[in-house]
Amino acid sequence: MSDFIRQTICDGVAFSSIRDDRFKVGRLSATLLVPLKPKSAAANALLSCVLTRSCKRYPDFTALGQKLDSLYGASLYPSVRQLGDYQAITIAAAGINDAYAYDGMSVSSEIADLLCSILFEPNVQGGLFSSEDMEQERRQLLESIDAEYNDKRLYAIKQCVETMCQGEAYAIGRCGSREDVQALKNEDIYAAWKALLDQAQVELTMIGQSDPEKAFRGFEKYFGGAPRKNVLASPVPHTPGEIRRAGKTEELSQSKLVMGFRSACFQNDEDCLANSLMSAVLGGTPTSKLFLNVREKESLCYYCVSRVDNNKGIMLIDSGVETENIEKTEESIFRQLHLLQQGEVTDAELEEARLAIKNSLLSALDSPAAMQGYYIGGLLKTHQLSPSEAAQTVDRISKERVIELANCVQPDTIFALRGEK
Repeated sequence: MSDFIRQTICDGVAFSSIRDDRFKVGRLSATLLVPLKPKSAAANALLSCVLTRSCKRYPDFTALGQKLDSLYGASLYPSVRQLGDYQAITIAAAGINDAYAYDGMSVSSEIADLLCSILFEPNVQGGLFSSEDMEQERRQLLESIDAEYNDKRLYAIKQCVETMCQGEAYAIGRCGSREDVQALKNEDIYAAWKALLDQAQVELTMIGQSDPEKAFRGFEKYFGGAPRKNVLASPVPHTPGEIRRAGKTEELSQSKLVMGFRSACFQNDEDCLANSLMSAVLGGTPTSKLFLNVREKESLCYYCVSRVDNNKGIMLIDSGVETENIEKTEESIFRQLHLLQQGEVTDAELEEARLAIKNSLLSALDSPAAMQGYYIGGLLKTHQLSPSEAAQTVDRISKERVIELANCVQPDTIFALRGEK
C-alpha cells in the first residue's frame, strides 16, 4: 500500500517520501526541530504563522492565495508541536497529485518550490516582517493560549507538568507562555527565523502518488548547501524523590486531579509501543483498570485516563472529580497501579488494550495529514516503524513486558485544581 524511502540531503537535513496511491491529494511538509527554550519557543510559534501569510515572491496574503489557487486550490498549514524537550515547527502544504493536473504540470515540485520560498525568502523589509501580519497572528496565538486556560482539564495538566518538570525544557510548552508571546518584538521574530535556518534539524516529508524525485531536487537546491550539527540528544531519565504536591482553588463545578509519574524513557519504537500498551492497560481504554474500577465500580470520578509521553519518559493520569473525592480517587488510582505492578492483569484486559493501540496506530493511515503527523511524532526515535509494522509489533508484546514497565513507573507530582462553587 505504501513505500517509505528516506534520503539525506546533507548533515541535519533529510527527505522522506511515503508512496500512497489511495488519495488524490498529496502532502509536502518541512519540519524544523530545535531544543525548547522560553523566548525562542514563543518566537518560533509566532513565526510559523507569519511565514504562511506571504513571502518575497508573493508579498501579501492575497497574492499568496492566488498562487495557491493556481495550484488547483493547494493549502498551507503551519503547526507547532512538542516532542519531549524539543519544539517541532512544521509548514505543510496539500495539493492534488501530479497525475490529476493538466498539461503535465508538476504540482508537487511547484509546492516544494513554494515551501522553500516561504522558508528562505520571506516577506522581510529592512530586517523586519510585516507588522500587520505579526500583530494579527500574535492576537490569534494569544487567543489559542487563552483557550487552553479556559479548558480547565488542559489547564490542570499544564500546571502539573510545570510543577513536575520545573527547570526542564519540557515545562516550557510548545508555544511558550502568554507573557513571552506578548513581549515579542519584530526583531525577535527575524532573529528566530535566522536561527531556525542556521541551527534547526530539518525533516522534509512527501506523501502521495507523485514522483518524489522532482520535489527532492527542489528541496536539495535550497537545503543542500546548509549542513547543520545534530541538535538531538538522548533523553535523560529523572528519578523522583518525595512526592511533590501543588494545587489551586477556582470557581468550578468539577475539580481536576492530575498525577504525574516518571516512567521508562525510550528511543526504540518497540519499547515505546510496549510502554504505551502498559498505559492503555492501566487507564487508556473503557476496559482499563482505572475506568472499570475507579470510575465505574467505585464511582469516584467522571473520567480517569492515563497517557505516556515516550519522548520524555513521563506518565500522566488525570481525572475529573467532586472536590470531596479527591483524596479517595488518588488512593484508588495508586491501588490500581500497584495491582498492575504485582501482575494482576487479565488476558482480556491486555487484548482490549492491544486493540485500542492498534486501532490508534492504523488510523494514521486514514489521510495524508494523519500520516504526516505520525512520522513527525517519531522524529526523536532511533528507528521508526510504519503504522502497519507498529500494529504488528503490538501483537508480540508479552504480559511480562507490560508488568515490567509498570514497575518502572514512579510517582513524582500530584496537582489538584479544587472546585469551589
